[in-house]
Amino acid sequence: MIWVDDKQVKVEHFPDGTQRISIPGVREIAPFAATILWKYDDESELSTLIYITRHLKNECQINSYLTMPYLPNARMDRIHESTECFTLRAFADVINWLGFVEVTVLDVHSDVSAALIDRIKIDSAQRFIEGALEEMNATPQDTVLYFPDAGAAKRYSGMVPGMKYCYGIKHRDWDTGKITGLHVETDGLDLTDKRILMIDDIIAYGGSMAYGASELKKMGVSDIYAYASHTENSVLDREHGTLIYLLESDIVTRLFTTDSLFRGNHEKITVFPYR
Repeated sequence: MIWVDDKQVKVEHFPDGTQRISIPGVREIAPFAATILWKYDDESELSTLIYITRHLKNECQINSYLTMPYLPNARMDRIHESTECFTLRAFADVINWLGFVEVTVLDVHSDVSAALIDRIKIDSAQRFIEGALEEMNATPQDTVLYFPDAGAAKRYSGMVPGMKYCYGIKHRDWDTGKITGLHVETDGLDLTDKRILMIDDIIAYGGSMAYGASELKKMGVSDIYAYASHTENSVLDREHGTLIYLLESDIVTRLFTTDSLFRGNHEKITVFPYR
């Protein structure tokens, strides 16, 4: 879904599949600058974004700011085999070619992603994490943060001063990419009867969080909550998903996320609007 200055762009299709795009209120856009908001649904929207941005620039002499809370292709920040396409770099090349004044991304997946986008502004997840803790009625005395790895701990722990935390050390089969085990590093912190908020940037099926939740339960924690800035709709997939079963069996009490990517609905998932 794409908006220009808070008005949703209308996209229809001709019989051959090509797009007919209407930008409501285009004549009302402030001189010289427009704000485009792209909440990613699928890759076909990239062509829509190109058409909109080039139209504003070429026909209306209007430069654009882009806000895309979720950065597509962010997981493909490196290639493992020579036959793989470096899709993130190609995507970044297109975004850079469009010449946005500024590109705002929420909680970007890696430093590589941030480095490839020109004039990028990283929007912090802090307000959403604070919102999750507020919904939990969490206090530093009864709640501990859990991060999936040491990198995430370094990234997020400073956002909530005063909260203690622990993090996971994953054991992975590098041939398949699958996690084979996990150790929770507590630095001596006693987790007995503590409430936990697990924090990560993105969830697909919830496998990493499932490993974390399993180990945390063995350590005597009480309630487990989860937060992810970006949650794919696949989290609701009962054939491949794991987090959905943890939610429905009350092993995980609630998932907090934003609408940067998630379009589903579930009674145990709280969705914070990005804007």
